[in-house]
Amino acid sequence: MSPSSHQHIVVIGAGIIGIQCALELQTRGFSVSVVDSREPGTATSEGNAGCIAVAEIFPISLPGLIWSVPKMLADPLGPLSIRWGYLPQLSPWLWQFLLAGRRRPSEKITGELAALLGHSWSDHQVVAKRTGTEYLFKHEGFLFAYHTERGYKESAHEWSVRTQHGISYTRLTRNELLELEPELNPGFFAGVHVPGVRHSINPKKLVQELALEFKRNGGAILKANVKDFGFQDGRMSQVFLDNGQTVETKGVVLAAGAWSGTISRKLGYKVPLDTERGYNTTIPSPGISVTRPIFLVERSAVVTPMEMGLRIGGAVELAGLKAPANFSRAKALLSHGKSALPRLNLENGREWMGFRPSMPDSKPIISRSGHHPNVYFAFGHGHLGLTLAATTARLIGDMSLGDLTPPEAVPFSIERFV
Repeated sequence: MSPSSHQHIVVIGAGIIGIQCALELQTRGFSVSVVDSREPGTATSEGNAGCIAVAEIFPISLPGLIWSVPKMLADPLGPLSIRWGYLPQLSPWLWQFLLAGRRRPSEKITGELAALLGHSWSDHQVVAKRTGTEYLFKHEGFLFAYHTERGYKESAHEWSVRTQHGISYTRLTRNELLELEPELNPGFFAGVHVPGVRHSINPKKLVQELALEFKRNGGAILKANVKDFGFQDGRMSQVFLDNGQTVETKGVVLAAGAWSGTISRKLGYKVPLDTERGYNTTIPSPGISVTRPIFLVERSAVVTPMEMGLRIGGAVELAGLKAPANFSRAKALLSHGKSALPRLNLENGREWMGFRPSMPDSKPIISRSGHHPNVYFAFGHGHLGLTLAATTARLIGDMSLGDLTPPEAVPFSIERFV
C-alpha cells in the first residue's frame, strides 16, 4: 500500500524490536502508535548483553545436543538448563528444538541466520545516524576467550563455517589475548577476535532515546495491554485495549517479545514460542578496565563493558514466564567472571533476569500474516533481539508497502509453523 497521513498502524511492544519497527514505519509515511503496559526498554531490552552479534550464526540446537538433555535436567546452573517442573509444558517445544538440531536442518538454519545477520550493523547504522544515537555504540570487536586447548580445538569447525559465511576474525595466542585485554587471567589458552562486532554501552538508554525520537516525530505510546482485535472484510481494523480504549487502525505489528504467543492466538496462530531466560549482574564499580565484550566460551558467560559498569551474564534457562527467578544462576556467572578477571571488584552488583523470546529453530518470525494481510509479526529473536532489531524493522517496513515478502524474510515466515 502507499500510505497517506491518515493511515495508522499499531505496534504492540515497546522493546527494541517494537520501537525500531515504529520508527521505520514513520519513515514510510504511516502514523504509528505503540502499545505496551511497560515503559520503553524496561523489559528484556533493559538487561541484554548489548552486542550486535554478527558472528552468532548458529542455532542453539546443534547435532548431538539430544544426548545433553539429562545433564540439562540435572544441572540447574549449567549453560543450558531445564526446570523439571516445566518439562511437561516444554516437551512439544523441546521436541521441535531437538529436531532443528539435526545436521541438515541446523546447517540450513545457519545459512539463513548468516544471511540475515550480514545486514544487521548496516541497518543499525542507518537508524543511529538518523536518530543521533551513534554515541551509544562502540566498535572494539568481540573476543572469544578459551580456557582450554580442548575447547579451542573443538571450535575449529564453527570458525570454518563462519569463514564460509564471510565473517572475518583473527586467532590469538595467549600473549596476544592478554595484550588486547590485560585484566584477563593469564591461564587462558587462546582466543579469537572478531573485529566487525559493535556493542551498545547502554541498551536500555538506546531504546529510550529511540522512543523519544519516535514521539518527537508524532508517535504515540499507549500504556496498556491488548485485549482483543476487530476485523472488517478480513483485515485488521481495531485494537481493543484493557483500559477501555479502542484504536482504529490500518494494520498491526506484533512485537511483544516473549508475550507474543498469547496475542498470536487471537490472530489465528498457535506458534511454539517459549523463553530463554537469561541472567546477569551489572557491577557499577568493577575496579578494572575491559575494552570490548568477552565471551568466556567454556562457561557460556559474556562480559560487556557498559557506561553503567561491567555486565556479566549469559546462558539459557528453559522455565517459562511464570517460574520464580533462580538468581543462583547469576551468581554462578559472576563467579565465572571473577575467575576470568581476578582483580574484578564484585561489590554492589545488580542482578537481573529477562525473558528472551525463543522459537525452537532459533529463527525469529519476521512475517506477514497469511490470514490478515495487514497484520505483521516481529518476535522470537532469542538472543539476537538487539542484533536484528533494525533489520527486522526494515523488512516489516518493506512488507507494509506492498504485497510481496522480501526474499531475505521468506525463511522467517510464521507460516512455517502452520
